[in-house]
Amino acid sequence: MVQEDDENLRMSMSLRPSTLSTRPNTLSVNGNEKPLPEESVLRSLSTGTLKYPDDEHFYTFHSGNLQDLGAIGNGNFGTVYKMLHRETQKLIAVKRIRCNNIDQREQIRLLREHDTIVKSEKGPNIVKFYGAIFSEGDCWICMELMDISMDLLYRRVYDVKHSRLNENVVGHITVCTVDALDYLKKELKIIHRDVKPSNILVDGHGAVKLCDFGICGQLEDSVVKTHDAGCQPYLAPERITSSDKYDVRSDVWSLGITLYEIATGRFPYQQWNSLFDQIAAVVSGDPPILRPDSGEFHYSLPLVKFINTCLTKDRRHRPKYDTLKSFDFYRIYAKGGPEIEEAKEILGVEAIDTRDHPIDIRG
Repeated sequence: MVQEDDENLRMSMSLRPSTLSTRPNTLSVNGNEKPLPEESVLRSLSTGTLKYPDDEHFYTFHSGNLQDLGAIGNGNFGTVYKMLHRETQKLIAVKRIRCNNIDQREQIRLLREHDTIVKSEKGPNIVKFYGAIFSEGDCWICMELMDISMDLLYRRVYDVKHSRLNENVVGHITVCTVDALDYLKKELKIIHRDVKPSNILVDGHGAVKLCDFGICGQLEDSVVKTHDAGCQPYLAPERITSSDKYDVRSDVWSLGITLYEIATGRFPYQQWNSLFDQIAAVVSGDPPILRPDSGEFHYSLPLVKFINTCLTKDRRHRPKYDTLKSFDFYRIYAKGGPEIEEAKEILGVEAIDTRDHPIDIRG
């Protein structure tokens, strides 16, 4: 039996008393009446305190305790700001969500993301949740601050600097991402469903962390049935054409596309002009293959095997995380050592450089 996670979240929302009884409870959207967002849902996320992983103290705070240092991006549901917590002098990321700007479906995604990051407190390589408040009509969700996303970082390295990310860097990213995804599966019984370079974050110390859990799917008996979209270019073949249940192997495909992109500096498919083009390429065509000598770069056989196995078209033969962890490429970098220290140093430098010299990747 498969757990319907969207319905469970809707039920939990309906049990929360509304604080907006004087407001109309529907909104006309394209001629259709839709429920207005319940402010009480966002208020329910408030902790009123900040708690850092390396500090046992709980800090009571309000918006006046935070110094806004400017917007750093637009995430799901709202704008993300870099802020300074005045009392501790810690820099944090704050996602501000306007309660009157999100519909019920977005509320469900927000609750799912919040639930995942809170439960992932001890998870490896996952952005940390510090606390939340409700202020000025917004929900302020405070999280660990990272410097840049992998999509911006790799594009600056390859397209602007005409350089590359070496295999140690790819290995470090691989281990961090596989460990995070495996933790979500084993400890929280969920799959991410939106693995892509922009959801992998890097900081100035070379730490690599997974983010954006708004469309995670709940697993029961190791499968998931709900079908939130995800990012189309990274979807596994079975998620494009099938309404059947799927499992973590759909994330393994997305991981393969992501690592191919990071290792080569380019997306493995040609640009699609329509959904039909995507179906023809991903579902009907051959899967991408990384070769030891692809273009101007050389890749080791362990890396080639790891990525190409992730991109096994038939999901029945595509590996799960335990099998991926047995591959030489994963094991080389999972043990740590000077290769990882070098990778962290490179990533840290590139993260700060990309943060300080932003590029426009539209189109």
